[in-house]
Amino acid sequence: MRKVGKVVSFLFDLFEVYLAVVVFASLIVSIFLEVFFRYVLNRPSGHLFELSIYLFVWVIYLGGALATRYNQHVRFDLIYRQLSDKGRQVLETVFDLLTNAVLLVLFFPAVRYTIELYKIKSSVLRVPWTFLLVVFPIFLALVLIHNFTNIAKNVLRLSGRQVKDAEVFPWQ
Repeated sequence: MRKVGKVVSFLFDLFEVYLAVVVFASLIVSIFLEVFFRYVLNRPSGHLFELSIYLFVWVIYLGGALATRYNQHVRFDLIYRQLSDKGRQVLETVFDLLTNAVLLVLFFPAVRYTIELYKIKSSVLRVPWTFLLVVFPIFLALVLIHNFTNIAKNVLRLSGRQVKDAEVFPWQ
């Protein structure tokens, strides 16, 4: 069972950490090259500009999934901080359930739409939009899984069981 857990954790790390780092590094390089071509060589590159836009979108969605994994999203917590631990867990569970309901409604249409976008190519790179926007269904799936995990942990905590958060932040 521990081997399965390690494989699942590796798969999440593959998308949310390693892929995000590669995409972010590519974004930095593309922006640097874009500035170099535009201001040093005086020859702006539409390819680099379009690539940087798509990489930025990928970074946002992969980062959002990672923030959900570690429960690190920014939140308005004026009232949240005033609640007891049980109140916080109930509130988190309710919000995770509501979020998952919305994400489940979005998931299958997003997958269908992403597949249909294969016919449309980006204006400069000529890459099918499916490859450019597939990050959104990936984001939805990852957030759904992380929210269901958080819901299960909160339900166990509310029932009085001890739940150990096994993961540490990858940036520590």
